[in-house]
Amino acid sequence: MGKYQRDKGKRGEQELVRLLKEKGVPAKRISMLEAGQIDKGDVLIAEVWKAEVKIGGQVPKFIYDAKKEGEDFLICKRDRKEWLVVMDLNWFIDKFL
Repeated sequence: MGKYQRDKGKRGEQELVRLLKEKGVPAKRISMLEAGQIDKGDVLIAEVWKAEVKIGGQVPKFIYDAKKEGEDFLICKRDRKEWLVVMDLNWFIDKFL
């Protein structure tokens, strides 16, 4: 992965942490040093949940197309993979934090 991609990912993680903190939700980026202690993930939310952050072209457009306005979340599954839940960040904050 090149420097541009690493920097873009870091900016995305920082933006998520800022948005969560603005809503009063404790959040922090997981540093490379902490990664071994916390297990895996990019951001630690409310000292409980680990989040992997993807930003830009890595996020398929069909996810946004499938999660139409008015639906609470999208549930999806690839062949021979586990089920995933995708939801709006503000909905997640309101319901779970």
